[in-house]
Amino acid sequence: MHEKRADSTQPHPAEKNAIRVMTIWLALRVLTCLLAALFSALRPLTSLEKTTPLWPPCGNLSAWLERALVAPWLHWDGVWFTRILTQGYAAGDGTTNFHPLYPWLSLPLARLGLDPTVSLLVISSLATLLLMIVFVRLARLDLGPAEAWTALLCLVTFPTAFVLFAPYSEGVFLLGVVLALLLTRQGRPLPAALAAFLAALAHQLGLFLVLPMAWQAWEASGRSPRGLVKAWREWLAALAAPLGLAAWSVYRLGVLHEGRPDFHSLQALVYSALISPSAHLVVPVQAFVWPWQALWTAVAKALRAPDTDILVNLALGLGFLLVLAGAWRHLKIGDQLFALAITLISFSYSTGPVHPYMGLPRHLLVALPVFVGLGAALRKPWQRRIVILVQVLGMILLLLLYVLETWVP
Repeated sequence: MHEKRADSTQPHPAEKNAIRVMTIWLALRVLTCLLAALFSALRPLTSLEKTTPLWPPCGNLSAWLERALVAPWLHWDGVWFTRILTQGYAAGDGTTNFHPLYPWLSLPLARLGLDPTVSLLVISSLATLLLMIVFVRLARLDLGPAEAWTALLCLVTFPTAFVLFAPYSEGVFLLGVVLALLLTRQGRPLPAALAAFLAALAHQLGLFLVLPMAWQAWEASGRSPRGLVKAWREWLAALAAPLGLAAWSVYRLGVLHEGRPDFHSLQALVYSALISPSAHLVVPVQAFVWPWQALWTAVAKALRAPDTDILVNLALGLGFLLVLAGAWRHLKIGDQLFALAITLISFSYSTGPVHPYMGLPRHLLVALPVFVGLGAALRKPWQRRIVILVQVLGMILLLLLYVLETWVP
């Protein structure tokens, strides 16, 4: 009998996965672009939006495309990153509040003549595509195919996930985070160290990669002090994220000459050495306090003078806590440590009594192992459909609020 030959026309499973990821990515990229353009017509804010109508297209096609596809995204952090790309970093002007990897990756495109904001959008979009590919691989370490795809959809449809396609650093940052987590789980400490180092160069929260990587080092050492020497590569890799944050701090303090470390209090040390003493130029009132203090400030604001910003942030914060609770038992210990640390620090970041918890839902997105656990928790198809539908509707609403500048992500 002749053996049945495999159909060479059938794509390889890896190719199928890549095509599926690219389809989801392209659908979200197009959807967010179209919605942002439509929403911008409701309240034109930039000079280009005010002078160039969305419809019908004007005679200058280049100006119209910029108005439709670029200008609607130029809000909040996007303005700061565009400024960094065009003017560079300077001490004391607020730019050093933003870590450098994202604008550095965008700089070559801008040097080639591409519009600075377009350069940022291109890099964030490509980073998000890679993030999605790597995240599926991370999820497949613990989940079956259907659950892994559910985890991916839960991540990219989370209401604040539209920032992955905005001129924000989250796409680049989360790519570094997922690579570090994946390579650590695969037992590849040196590449994992590089990914963690770069993640810390993209965002301060990259520092907390030290927790899952240190736990993996403890696992590699057999959970015994005697095995510490055997797992020396893993322990060194766990230091990569703090070293990345330290490298940016040294550059900021030593090269840009932005003051010096202030040891008068822990708060002063954090802002002078780890964040930026000019951070108040970006967010005028901010501090790290106990999470229950920050939460009480936010709840008091919601009870006293509720507005869109605080209601959205508290609702999404509560929703995330429910997701974390449902996903918790499906997470590995290292992922639990990382997710818990990100959640606690996010709820500890207080931005004053007028606009408390600014950026809370976006910061919680960093705890992305939670979405792997959510993929495992949503066992029934109807549960998955409901969660993803609710998230998509939430994303559309938040994108509207972002474009109209009535809510800060």
